[in-house]
Amino acid sequence: MTKKIIKFIRKNWLIILIWLIGLFLRCYRQNDLLGFYYDQGRDAQMAQDILSASNFPAIGPTTGIQGLLLGPFWFYLITPGYLLAKGDPAIASLFICFLESLTIPLLFVLIKKNWNSKAAYLAAFIWAFSYYLIKSSRWFSNPSPLPFFVILMIFLLVAIYRDKKTKYWPLVAFILGLTIQLEAASAVFFIPTIGILVLLNLKKTFTETKISTWLKSIAAFCFLLLPQLAFEIKNNFIISKSFFGFLSGKVNSDTGKTWAFPTIKFLERRIPEFYHIFFSKLDTNITAFSLVFLVIFLIGLFFLFKKHFRKNYLVQISLLWFIVPLCFLIFFVGNYGVLYDYYLTGFFVAFIILVSLVICWSKNIFFKLLLIVFALYFYLGNIPFIKIFLNSGIDGPENIVYGNEIKAVDFICQQTLDKPYNLDIYVPPVIPHAYDYLFDWRVRQNKCTKPSLENVDLIYNLIEVDPPHPERLDSWLQNQNHIGTIESVNQFGGVYVQQRQRSK
Repeated sequence: MTKKIIKFIRKNWLIILIWLIGLFLRCYRQNDLLGFYYDQGRDAQMAQDILSASNFPAIGPTTGIQGLLLGPFWFYLITPGYLLAKGDPAIASLFICFLESLTIPLLFVLIKKNWNSKAAYLAAFIWAFSYYLIKSSRWFSNPSPLPFFVILMIFLLVAIYRDKKTKYWPLVAFILGLTIQLEAASAVFFIPTIGILVLLNLKKTFTETKISTWLKSIAAFCFLLLPQLAFEIKNNFIISKSFFGFLSGKVNSDTGKTWAFPTIKFLERRIPEFYHIFFSKLDTNITAFSLVFLVIFLIGLFFLFKKHFRKNYLVQISLLWFIVPLCFLIFFVGNYGVLYDYYLTGFFVAFIILVSLVICWSKNIFFKLLLIVFALYFYLGNIPFIKIFLNSGIDGPENIVYGNEIKAVDFICQQTLDKPYNLDIYVPPVIPHAYDYLFDWRVRQNKCTKPSLENVDLIYNLIEVDPPHPERLDSWLQNQNHIGTIESVNQFGGVYVQQRQRSK
């Protein structure tokens, strides 16, 4: 057994090294740099509810669409991390970082089997060292693990059509259901993409796939909807109404439309958005030189489509996975016309695959030079930013990360052990889910005393700076001044702790 492991490592040492470095970049200083805010605090509380068996949620996180909620998969996915971490959010987040990092070796294996080893190494290298993909992995939010599940689906779809492994269809359906629960804006476009793939291979799909396999696939997909269905029945189909209201332009729309034929003005905004969202994964600070690779990429896509679309299923599936959603988004004017970067998280895998195929098309001297130039371009566009991020301090006057949040919480806990105190918290999103969780966690560890529910003389204010809306913070502080007099102030980056004595 040991000999087999040693042989495996010797044979695959380079991709193992790339993966390990990519994993390190996703985990290093997470206890300082983790963004632990409203969403993360809410998620942590839900994980704790599951662990304590006090609540098993049937519905998941909110979306950017009013009234539309995701399924509960994300809450259950992060729960093992919180169990192993004994409640520590920074350690719990490493489970998601690890899961997302598995995209690196999976990309390598997929592309090596279906194109060539150079493209496989390039794709793995890009995914491991892309500044924005590293940041996305460390985000600790429901879209973060989406690339891992997407690469699994592409892997299975290639196997279904290339190797006639039609038994994988139920697994594809199951993973599809999971991705829809992770990020609706991305995953909703997976359905038409897979549908078009089936239509393009209609005869092959239905002659090689048993009816029982399709029934299992439908059952696998519908099984994941049962908790949401129960929630819908109980709540008079509130999510369905919001969803159909969104599709019809009644929700999250200034124009009363969600879908419309694009105007020239809209295209002038939307197409550059596509360019910046995708190419920022190759060049953090997009420059004019990036346009050179955009041209090369577009020419490469044309030849990939012309020469390999019907012959190579990796090419076919990757092109569909990349192009179909963008075509839909050209006509999508909903959500007030806003297109956030994370909406396209589910398509980054296909983009990186296609970039790697284009750059490593052949052994021709031109492509060898292109690979060298691209590697230099990618290095200069990412590595300096990664170094700055990983070495960044947390004590800046507007810096709010887990490192200084937990310091502020621990300071209050240390000052108030066995003392009755009141606690008031100001955070820009109004609801301090993050601090609610952190204080409860410290109480469970017997490192903190719960704030008193009755008015007492000792008051602590925990305050986050609010540069976009200083007037809101000023108003809140003026109200606190009527309640008590400041005796001391301690600063932890962008988090302040005021100790007050209640006014008589």
